[in-house]
Amino acid sequence: MTLRDLLARLEPEAIPFPFSRLYSWLASSRMVRDYYESVAAQVLERVHIGRILDIGTGPGRLPLAIASKNRYVHVTGLDLSADMVKIASRLPIQNGAANIDFKAGNAGELPFGDREFDLVISTLSFHHWKEPEKALDEIYRVLREGGEAWIYDIPSKVNPTVWSEMKKRYGFIASTFMHFHTLTEPFYDEKRLGEIAAASRFKKYEIDYRLFTYRLRLYK
Repeated sequence: MTLRDLLARLEPEAIPFPFSRLYSWLASSRMVRDYYESVAAQVLERVHIGRILDIGTGPGRLPLAIASKNRYVHVTGLDLSADMVKIASRLPIQNGAANIDFKAGNAGELPFGDREFDLVISTLSFHHWKEPEKALDEIYRVLREGGEAWIYDIPSKVNPTVWSEMKKRYGFIASTFMHFHTLTEPFYDEKRLGEIAAASRFKKYEIDYRLFTYRLRLYK
């Protein structure tokens, strides 16, 4: 068994207190903020009116980045960690955003009805999911016909030129920390991503690359 396999078995899906507070602080860094702004722009190019679900929302900064730019979309952030939901739930109050809410829940058993969302997204969370095929089937269920799911995460091997560019943009410490993260977490390569997607109810998918992550784009 490799180190990645062992970590995949031992690592919890949810980030418990007090580590949730550390993660919330890290998510406020310029690198992560810029990344969320990039994803938010992509999302709003796809959905102008409708409902969006963000799975593994963490402290909720991506839903806020989306909802604050378009009042005609409603964004629901879902996280397994009760403390993350507690942190995220302060955002609508602090920012006066009425088109955003947060809920505790598991990707493998989504607490929503069938065909509720136009787009489902997830960033930097997919490698934590213990049963990714089951979770993708749940996402398929809650998507409306013609909807899409966008799964963003770090590939097991990132192009070295990406790290070089990140060092120039964000400095040595931030980029090195993120690079080290890829060596210790059970991230997927493109072959394994394709296997997971093909085993789900989604039968059409594409994989592209955005900054230091891939985007697994699944079509219903």
